[in-house]
Amino acid sequence: MLASYLTIGQVHYLHKITNKLLNGLTMRLLYIHGFASFYDPSKSKIKILKNLGEVAGVDIDYCGGFDTAFKKASDAAMTCDLVVGTSMGGFMASHVGAALGIPFIALNPAIAPKESLLKYVGSFTDYSGNEKVLDEATVASYPDFKTVDGCGLILLESGDDVIDPKRTFAALDGIYHIKMVEGGSHRFSSLSEQVEEIAAFIHNAEMIYGLHSN
Repeated sequence: MLASYLTIGQVHYLHKITNKLLNGLTMRLLYIHGFASFYDPSKSKIKILKNLGEVAGVDIDYCGGFDTAFKKASDAAMTCDLVVGTSMGGFMASHVGAALGIPFIALNPAIAPKESLLKYVGSFTDYSGNEKVLDEATVASYPDFKTVDGCGLILLESGDDVIDPKRTFAALDGIYHIKMVEGGSHRFSSLSEQVEEIAAFIHNAEMIYGLHSN
């Protein structure tokens, strides 16, 4: 669901994507990884997204708090046309997309990091083998999933055993276009089957922005 007017960021997006289409340029996507992970261009998810355009990535240390993570992600998205993220990356994509007027796609997103990150408070080893520390003050710095000023597609898998997909569906249904896929896991394993859905969403986002600008 979109507001009945365009933000400045959305106007800039419309102009940018129109110019790209007119000049035959490739769409550029930013992928944002989840908590304790890192950007790995060799992963199947990134290879699948390359069917839609050029994919860039950014490494986010969520232990640094929301402001630091948001700045790094939004800076990386400045030259992009679409933001895609998984889990905490999906959460971050909602905020970056709303701030910059860029459509976003959230895969099994975290919608309440203040709750979902609490179990990681203390010392832990991330997926790169680095020792990390997360404290309660940092967890408290994270707002909820962004539900205003955004144009988003939410893709969920019912097999997600980390973040309750039914709760996410209930929280975001009616705000964004949302789809629940049977099976799968928290990593979102059915992305290859959703490429047409994603392509249709991108097209609709362009059309809606255009119609609202008339």
